[in-house]
Amino acid sequence: MKDFIFRMPTKIHFGVGSSQKIGTVLKDETGFQKAFIATGSGIVNAGIIAQIEEGLQAGGMDYVIYDELIPEPTVEVVDQAAEVLRQSGADVVIAVGGGSPIDTAKAMCLLQTHEGSCRDYLFGGTKTVTGPILPLVAVPTTAGTGSELTAASVISNEQERTKVSITSDFLIPQMVFIDPLLQLGMPPFITATTGMDALTHAIEAYVSLNASPISDMFALQAIEMIGKNLRTAVSAGSNLEARCNMAIASTIAGAAFMNGGLGVVHGIAQTIGAFAHVAHGTANALLLPYCMERNVVGNLEKFRNIAVALGENVEGLSLREAADTAVDAVFRLAQDLRVPMTLKEVGVNRGMFGDIAKDVMNYRLLAVNPCKITEKDVIEILENAYE
Repeated sequence: MKDFIFRMPTKIHFGVGSSQKIGTVLKDETGFQKAFIATGSGIVNAGIIAQIEEGLQAGGMDYVIYDELIPEPTVEVVDQAAEVLRQSGADVVIAVGGGSPIDTAKAMCLLQTHEGSCRDYLFGGTKTVTGPILPLVAVPTTAGTGSELTAASVISNEQERTKVSITSDFLIPQMVFIDPLLQLGMPPFITATTGMDALTHAIEAYVSLNASPISDMFALQAIEMIGKNLRTAVSAGSNLEARCNMAIASTIAGAAFMNGGLGVVHGIAQTIGAFAHVAHGTANALLLPYCMERNVVGNLEKFRNIAVALGENVEGLSLREAADTAVDAVFRLAQDLRVPMTLKEVGVNRGMFGDIAKDVMNYRLLAVNPCKITEKDVIEILENAYE
C-alpha cells in the first residue's frame, strides 16, 4: 500500500439549530471578541443572517455584517471586501452561504496577514501563502461545495479570463457550523446542482490516483448518502432528514476531495465557468456523467463500487457492465433532478471548444485523473455534452 497523508483539521459542529450556539461557542472556545459576517444579499433576504445574529447575541459577541459578496467572486470583489474587513477591527470572519462566500472569505482573511491583491496568490501568481490567515468560521447554507473543509479558494480572474484557485492549508476554516435548518429554504434547482456538485466531489475523489483508504471511506459514504437522499431533498425540500443527510454528505465529500483530489470534471467546469459564466454546481452536474464515460476504463472496479453505492443491482453483470451501470445511474439522477444536460442549454458554443480544451490542460489536478486526459479527450467530452 502506498504512503498517504489525510488532513481534516476543521472542528465540525453539526446539528439542527447548531447555528444558534455560534456566539457561545466562539466566546467560550476561542475568546474571539468581534465577528465579521461575510455573506451575500440573498442570504440576508432569506432571513438566514438574522438567525446567525441571534446566535451571536446570545453569546454576547460583537459583530458587523458585510453582505456585498457575489456568486463566482472576482479578484476585484475580494480585494474590496478585504479592505472593508481590514477597517472593521474584527478578529474572526464568519462566512455564511454557499461555496462562493466561503471561498471569498478565505481570500479576504488571507489578505489580512499577507500583502498585495488576491490575484498575486492565484495559481501561477507571483506570491505564495506563507503563514496563518485571519481566523475563519464557515456556516454553509448549501449542501454541495465542501468549501467549509477545504484548502482552496476559487476566484475568477477576469483580466485573464480564467477561474483558478489559491491553495494552502492555511486557508482551511478553523471551525464549521452545519445546521440543516439553514438549508430548508434552498430552492429545488440550487438543491439539485449543489447536490450534484457534492456527488462530483465524492466520485472524483474516489477514482483519483491520489485516493487513500481513508478518503475512499469518506467518498463512498458520501456517494451512498447522496444516492439515497438527493431526490427527496429536491422534491420535498422541507424533509429535514434528507436535508441532514445531504448536509453531512456534502461535508464528508469535501473531506474526501481535499485529500484525494479531483479530476477532469472540475478542470472543464472551472474553465467553462470562466468562459461562459456557468455556475460551478451547474457545470459539474452537467459534465459529471459525460466525464465518467471517459474515465470508467481507468478503474472498472471502483466504478462498479460507485454503481453499488448508488443502489444499482449489478449481480450477474461483467465488471465492465457493472462499471458502466454507474454512468447510467448518474445520467438518470441528473434527468430526475432536471438539471441542464447539455452545454448548449447553458450558453457554451462550439466556437469555445478549442480555447476551453487548451485551458483545461493547465488544471493541476488532471495529473490524478484515473485516465490520462489530452486536448482531444476534452473536445470529445464537450462534443458529447453539447446537445
